[in-house]
Amino acid sequence: MKTKTTTKISCLLLATIIFLSSCVSTTLLQTTPSGANVYVKGQSMGVTPYSYSDTKVVGSSTPIAFKKDGYQDLNIVLHRTEQIDVAPAVVGFLFLWPLWLWLMKYDDTHSYQLQPTEPVTQTSPNSQTSTTNTSSNSTNELIKLKNLLDQGAITNDDFTTLKVKILNENYDYSNSIADQIIKLKSLLDGNLLTKEEFESQKNKLIK
Repeated sequence: MKTKTTTKISCLLLATIIFLSSCVSTTLLQTTPSGANVYVKGQSMGVTPYSYSDTKVVGSSTPIAFKKDGYQDLNIVLHRTEQIDVAPAVVGFLFLWPLWLWLMKYDDTHSYQLQPTEPVTQTSPNSQTSTTNTSSNSTNELIKLKNLLDQGAITNDDFTTLKVKILNENYDYSNSIADQIIKLKSLLDGNLLTKEEFESQKNKLIK
């Protein structure tokens, strides 16, 4: 009788350990270049590459910001819906615990490209310098718009409309439409805007 009790206790302890470890999901946050400061919900956590872990349930989201001198701030949102975690499913089935709440985990690695800050355009009598600055601004802006297109944040028509404005020099770089859409996308990812609100605000910027 004592042996059976001991066995049950051992099984319970083992299941508890597996339960606790199964709730944790870890992902490596990387940036190019590395050495960016990592902020989780506004709190400084370290620099990239940074190993982030939490025990949040399926569908949870975590806003994260990367900041580095000479580069634009990058805001992303981690969603715990990226991979199926087998361990919680097995333990939950064997011991009838609600481990389906932790059934999903993060991808092992998340990599991000930081964009350099735009150079300050200075008034100069040298027309060649002015042309160089304009070319640099247009290139950086087109890169940001292409990234938004690849992410599905803007359509091909949106991209074409803005590209024509840039090529025709009818674009205000000091009030970058791409940067404003990036901010709207961050709010959408953080569930602070609905899809309809995002589309409405985006369309106003592009028009």
